[in-house]
Amino acid sequence: MTDPLSTQRAYYNAIAGEYDSSYSSPYALLYRKELFADILKGVALGGIRVLDMACGGGQNSLFFKEHEAEVVGLDISDAQCAIFRRRFTDSAVVTGSMTAMGFADASFDMVVTESLHHSHPHLDQCLAEVHRVLKPGGRFLLWEPECGSAFDRARKLWYRLDPQYFQDNEASIDIDLVLKAFEGKAVVDRLQYGGNLAHLFVLSSMHFRIPPAAVKYYARPLMAMENMLNKLNSRLFSMWVLCVLRKEASLNTDGTS
Repeated sequence: MTDPLSTQRAYYNAIAGEYDSSYSSPYALLYRKELFADILKGVALGGIRVLDMACGGGQNSLFFKEHEAEVVGLDISDAQCAIFRRRFTDSAVVTGSMTAMGFADASFDMVVTESLHHSHPHLDQCLAEVHRVLKPGGRFLLWEPECGSAFDRARKLWYRLDPQYFQDNEASIDIDLVLKAFEGKAVVDRLQYGGNLAHLFVLSSMHFRIPPAAVKYYARPLMAMENMLNKLNSRLFSMWVLCVLRKEASLNTDGTS
């Protein structure tokens, strides 16, 4: 029987360079920077310890490093970790799984990820690990493809038609299941839905085989259009869900008070 972790590692090792070139392009980075700046508005980031879970080459880490946070990376791919290490020579990065991270209990002020959809069918185990490593009062920022939206069926079809960039253990996230897993253990700080043209053709241009150098010619108008459409967006018509959960300050890592 094929080990899904080995398959995932081999897959991301194989596409590491292409993935990093696309997702680290200036406008792809600007796309996520604007989202994070908005949803974390008012949250003090300077000096906090952040775990970038399934970090890739550190695209999310760049935002937190710019705000003077201490960042630690974790990724299943040796090649992605090598890119992260070259990009952030002053930050630690660990090759490992989201389901068994190996960090001490209550060791991070924040965990950030956009890769829970790679944890299927081990989502519950991954979420338990996130809760364990978060300090009381710590935050969990997740940004994931939204299950149940009108676009989710198209995404599933896309998975089948394009196996080069999609794996069998990928499944969009039902935010209700995540919230249920944290019920009594964390509260929702913020929750929003969004994503349309810029998400597809700026952030995810790799999947359309669009060269990163070409993105600059249309990125700004698509991002402006998406920002306007997001104001009218709902869960049904979103491509992603962005959520910040805050661990209850009085709870231990196992959820007891």
